[in-house]
Amino acid sequence: MSKSKSLPLATVIALSAQQRLVYDYLMTGRQLTRQVAINTLNIQEVTTRISELRKMGLDVQSEFKKDFGGTRYKAYWVDVKVDA
Repeated sequence: MSKSKSLPLATVIALSAQQRLVYDYLMTGRQLTRQVAINTLNIQEVTTRISELRKMGLDVQSEFKKDFGGTRYKAYWVDVKVDA
């Protein structure tokens, strides 16, 4: 399956509630981290949801970053065209 910038509508409709929250958040063009997923979306297993979306064909990018205190974390995003 090829990677895409979004999922087909039929696939989006069939997403679980947590998958849909993660998908909708990523499609805004923002980066998603574990802390944001826990605190904002009430999703504990963000890496599992990301993995599921990737298996469905969504091209989710990721990168390790460091916060101001030097703690490493992973950020996830989808390169979407955002209207200015």
